[in-house]
Amino acid sequence: MQTLRKNISSQLCLMSLLCALGALHGSCFAQATSAEPLAEETPARWNYTLGLRVRADDINQDTQSVKLRPVIGIRYGRWRVGIGDGQEWLRFNSFRKEPSLSYQWVENRDVSLGVSLRIHNLTTGEAFDVFEPGRKTLRSRVLTNIRITDRWSGGIEWTQDLLNRGDSSTLGLGVSYAWPLSEHSELSLNAGLTWAPAEHWRTAAGVNREGAGGLTTGTGSVGSGLSYKHSLSRRFAWYSTLGVNKDVGNVAKLSGPHSSVNAQVGLLYFER
Repeated sequence: MQTLRKNISSQLCLMSLLCALGALHGSCFAQATSAEPLAEETPARWNYTLGLRVRADDINQDTQSVKLRPVIGIRYGRWRVGIGDGQEWLRFNSFRKEPSLSYQWVENRDVSLGVSLRIHNLTTGEAFDVFEPGRKTLRSRVLTNIRITDRWSGGIEWTQDLLNRGDSSTLGLGVSYAWPLSEHSELSLNAGLTWAPAEHWRTAAGVNREGAGGLTTGTGSVGSGLSYKHSLSRRFAWYSTLGVNKDVGNVAKLSGPHSSVNAQVGLLYFER
């Protein structure tokens, strides 16, 4: 009975979030249509992104590691996998792209609303990496980005474990600030927090971790990041990121490290 209540609560939260996003999009769409005529949608075509990145995890811990990974992205119309093209890469002042299959339901200058599916590694807590072992699940995501001003933007993200393997659901809120350094480079700052049911925090902490069984629903993680992006030409670009995540609330009361620092540097090629 308790599990049923949790599932109903999660579904109600998701329905409320989708309704709010729909109302927000309707308002922004009405303002856009009253200010200027609609532009004709360009014919769909294939675009792709290729690259390499070096990622360092847990820099502040004994478990630190460095990995070299490929970057592959494909875009066709509103469908995309990973980083679809160069325009998307620079769109909303952040570099939070995952290896997921996504569909951009709404996409204009000020608002982006998309849905996606991705494989999530429950063992590492990361998006699917073919090189990493661990128990996997399928996670859906609804993500909207809103341009507040030319430099400020905000985002709302909802995820759901579709296979019900313990990852439950999460709600993320974030804000970012873009600081153009030149015509070809940009520095951006971002911060956010994650709210989730107790089931998610228990799975993320690890079932064998002391005290994990007593975790409760609420905000359990906050993070901030710094990213630098530089376009070398129309087709080539490089980027670097630095991120810090910290456990808060009941999650921070568990034994073990409560913060992690990660960084990455990558070189990208865009076919467009």
